[in-house]
Amino acid sequence: MAGHQPMSDPNSGNWITYNGEIYNFLELRRDLEQRGHEFRSRSDTEVILKAYAEWGVGCWRRLQGIFAFGLWDAKFRELHLVRDHLGVKPLYFAKNDQGLAFASEVRAILADEYVERRLSPAGLNSFLKYGSVQEPCTLVQGVDSVPPGHYLTCSTTGEMVARHYWAVKECVVRNWESPPRAAEVRQHLEDSVRRQLISDVPIGVFLSGGVDSTVIAALAARAQPGAIKTFCIGVEQQQFDESLEATRTAKFLNCQHTNLMLEGRKIKDLLPTALASYDQPSYDGLNTYFISMLVRDAGIKVALSGLGGDELFIGYDGFSKAARMNMLSDLAHLAPELVRRKMQAGFAAFSPPGDAIFGALSDMLDPELAGPYFSGRTLFSREHIAQLTCSRFERGWAGQSWVRREHELERAASNLKGVDQASFLELQTYMLSTLLRDSDQMSMAHGLELRVPLIDPILVEHVLPIAKQAKIAGRIGKQLLFEALGDLLPPEVETRRKRGFTLPFRQWLEQDLRHTVESVFMDSRPRGPWELEIFRQVWLDFKRGRVAWSRVLALYVLENWLQRHRVNC
Repeated sequence: MAGHQPMSDPNSGNWITYNGEIYNFLELRRDLEQRGHEFRSRSDTEVILKAYAEWGVGCWRRLQGIFAFGLWDAKFRELHLVRDHLGVKPLYFAKNDQGLAFASEVRAILADEYVERRLSPAGLNSFLKYGSVQEPCTLVQGVDSVPPGHYLTCSTTGEMVARHYWAVKECVVRNWESPPRAAEVRQHLEDSVRRQLISDVPIGVFLSGGVDSTVIAALAARAQPGAIKTFCIGVEQQQFDESLEATRTAKFLNCQHTNLMLEGRKIKDLLPTALASYDQPSYDGLNTYFISMLVRDAGIKVALSGLGGDELFIGYDGFSKAARMNMLSDLAHLAPELVRRKMQAGFAAFSPPGDAIFGALSDMLDPELAGPYFSGRTLFSREHIAQLTCSRFERGWAGQSWVRREHELERAASNLKGVDQASFLELQTYMLSTLLRDSDQMSMAHGLELRVPLIDPILVEHVLPIAKQAKIAGRIGKQLLFEALGDLLPPEVETRRKRGFTLPFRQWLEQDLRHTVESVFMDSRPRGPWELEIFRQVWLDFKRGRVAWSRVLALYVLENWLQRHRVNC
């Protein structure tokens, strides 16, 4: 018996089907063997089964890794659907009169024809507002996501109960006598990277010119000198290209480095395959698709990413918008409610759908929506979405699960201020519903396992409660990272201008991809529930420079997904 699934435990009669990686499975195995358990394989899958037999549902918290699994308890005739602490691995389910279906992809549930291929109004509204479907929704009516850090228990009577075993909100309680020092943070970072370097195959590192990926590469290179391979995407447009900085960093760290140059013509050829890799569409996942392709083509099956560094250690530039939105919200709420409502209507009426500034201000003044942090993430405002979608489509947002979740998160963050609050919310919204989902689906499309050491739960528990004063120095973010690891990093990293992992999509949409994308907007019978004139106007406004590329790409990717999966409105 190897790690074949579904796997059974002959002693208990329990079964498991599992996706992921348990980094501490060897330690757990030794502990379980000392308690009398015998193993038939060397897989982490069997360790989960034995851990459950020993500790029951209490074992979830002992698992260190990225995972999503279904575990059948034969004695109590219950199915547990379990998702990792921060939601690195997705887990979806659908319940109807036939029973319960669950999978790590929505496409798997659709392929079985278990649910009707009908578009979810909540999923669509959340996608249009943010450019990715917000937890716990999907784009398919009747298919939902198990929340991160939760397990969903399903009985044979049809009862379903969701419980959390770990929650980000529990990490913000500052109950220490003195905050962790930089040396302690360094130790936690080293431990996280060391755990995630354990593998039977060579490991690579995504390396850009930024701090987060440099930290991961530096720690990996220190743990395995001369053995680490690093990878970066380069482009012709200098303002987006970080390949030169990445090459210099790799040389400083003694890593084996490779750059992949991407051109618009190559993107056009690769685009159909990249779009087909979306399980749930997003405007922000194509960059991960291309870097994952590079790494996998080099023979690497496991890679480390610096994802989560901005959210946990606070990249100041990334949080400045949240600070501005908070200030504007405070000023706006000095005005009477009637004035605020008129301002909201005016912002929507006199701006094109997709207008970044007026769309955000419009949503900020909407009393039914969550506060300024969420408004700052807006692609299309609520009023603009009403204009963009046909009148038969659902307009009520108040009862939709993603809106309720945002209000719950806002209440949980009510004791936090400024960037501390933004950090808490980023970990559970943009990082969860966009960055992590995109990273998983686009890396797995190439058979690449992507690991994220900067959001290891143990690290999050120690770093998230540290107040902003220790993370930001003046206008310089990531100060805690520099204090903890500065001696390992190239000197210029601290002063290097932050750019983020962005590709030149505006130029590509204006040039190489123009006809491909324009044909979708000008299609006489699109799949989505569009008001055709407004839908097309977004593209025309983009060509005039009035709308950002992200709005166009979001609509294009969504329409392609609806067509590809034959989802009906």
